[in-house]
Amino acid sequence: MFDVKKELKEQADPAYREFHTGIVPGAAEILGVRAPAVREISKRICKDDWRSFLKEPAEFYEERTLKALVIANAKMSFDERMELTREFVPQIDNWAICDVFCGDWKVKEGPDKEKLWDYCLELIESDEEFKMRVSAVMMLAHFLDDAHIDIVLDLLTTKYNPGYYYKMGAAWTLSYCYIKYPERTEPMLFRDTLDKEIRNKAVQKISDSFRVGKEDKERLKAKKKAL
Repeated sequence: MFDVKKELKEQADPAYREFHTGIVPGAAEILGVRAPAVREISKRICKDDWRSFLKEPAEFYEERTLKALVIANAKMSFDERMELTREFVPQIDNWAICDVFCGDWKVKEGPDKEKLWDYCLELIESDEEFKMRVSAVMMLAHFLDDAHIDIVLDLLTTKYNPGYYYKMGAAWTLSYCYIKYPERTEPMLFRDTLDKEIRNKAVQKISDSFRVGKEDKERLKAKKKAL
């Protein structure tokens, strides 16, 4: 296995470190390695002894990002990926690693996907900010489909956590629910059970989307303002 830490340090950019530290609060120490370089290193790890890499302690943010990418992408059985996921998710403490992990996570249609869905249901019941964000973003990445949309909408408009990063993850997912299923989503956005901050952010994200028409945007803004 090549020296991952050494490569990360060699590719560190102090200016990018300062920028990235400002947008990912709460993360481990950031070296300042740009995302394409981190992804390239992750691909090399996946072709090498990635299981040994995952056992090594992660000192830097980029090392944790690499672990997220390796767990999500390395060739392995679904059961092994789920086992590693259960070990890794409690370590997620920032939005960036959450989102890259959920977006890259590999699953095929069928029984395995339903097992991942069951795990999402477990996480959203955890009452823990980042576990709940993982659930919301996994839903965005894998479960905005006919079979799951109504449950996704019900969960994201009733489950509450005061954590900012859960709220923003829920709002992000709800905005995509609206883009894909506008008629089902619109009434859910104005349920009494939906947190006001989540609603406002979801409507803002919908209003920023190029895939939503001007009339729809104006109607949603007016309904939000009337509450």
